[in-house]
Amino acid sequence: MKAPELPARIWNGFFYHGFSAGSLGLLRIYFGYLLLPFHALQFGALLALDPFGPAFYFTDRIWYFNALGIHSHLPQLTPIAFAVLLVATLAMALGRWTRASIFVVILCIFYLKGVRDSFAGDIHHRYLMPTHMLIILLMSRCGDVRSRDSRARPRVQPLAEWEASWPIKAMQLYIASFYFWGAVAKLRASGLAWFYGGGKIQEILVERAVRWGGTDLRAQIANPISLALAQSAWLMDILGALTLVMEAGFPLILLVRRTRWRLMFLLGVTFFHLANYLLIGVKFVLIPIVFLAFFDLVPVHRWLTTRFRSKRRS
Repeated sequence: MKAPELPARIWNGFFYHGFSAGSLGLLRIYFGYLLLPFHALQFGALLALDPFGPAFYFTDRIWYFNALGIHSHLPQLTPIAFAVLLVATLAMALGRWTRASIFVVILCIFYLKGVRDSFAGDIHHRYLMPTHMLIILLMSRCGDVRSRDSRARPRVQPLAEWEASWPIKAMQLYIASFYFWGAVAKLRASGLAWFYGGGKIQEILVERAVRWGGTDLRAQIANPISLALAQSAWLMDILGALTLVMEAGFPLILLVRRTRWRLMFLLGVTFFHLANYLLIGVKFVLIPIVFLAFFDLVPVHRWLTTRFRSKRRS
């Protein structure tokens, strides 16, 4: 084999092999259903606003609201957008008007995220991975298999392996790069001080554990466990090292072929996000739904279906 052909061979071997049409269809289905509670967690606070209250100006608009000239919040629009988001997500999972449904989901996410971030005065990154997965699904033929659309158009040419594989492999590559560049950003901003000697982890634990405004110190402590953990310098170093290894080493999962080892690593990352949620309130707790892209869901779906049928018979 000639040397110039080697990169192309590696590229094609990674992106265009490994998954069937059923894998892509099931990823759309399971990802769509799991997005429903994800939406509720991310935008539930917006529903507490009075939908019949007056409109008011945003104090710190997100960048694309500035670009589009969206200056004020319309309370009655938020619950409508949220309801449309849930219906479109369900339609995507069912495969009904799949591409149009995915496009509507993306638009609703941009609007509701813009409202939330314009309130908070900060850009949250919890929708980056799910939204990019939706964009990849939008460009794929995920609606041509295991969907209502495919039943209405049964003569559509079946998906080839490369058509089913590249969207899933692109998602895997993006997710791995998200964690990797997170580690690079921390190192670039603060160096190893972010991870060692207490650093940023200790600062965040103390900041989230203590709430100002009360006269009684005990009343100000919202999470005593976080405050207690922050007092241990050696524990901060261990947590920092684990975070650095997990984020910087995440792309290595692309080289792991054994499902068991992938599952063990991703369960560890899931525990990491759960601990972050419990200790410092970071709402990445449901972000592991994106890890579906690292597995072939055909045998999983077959096992669940067989188990469900056996229970119904018994």
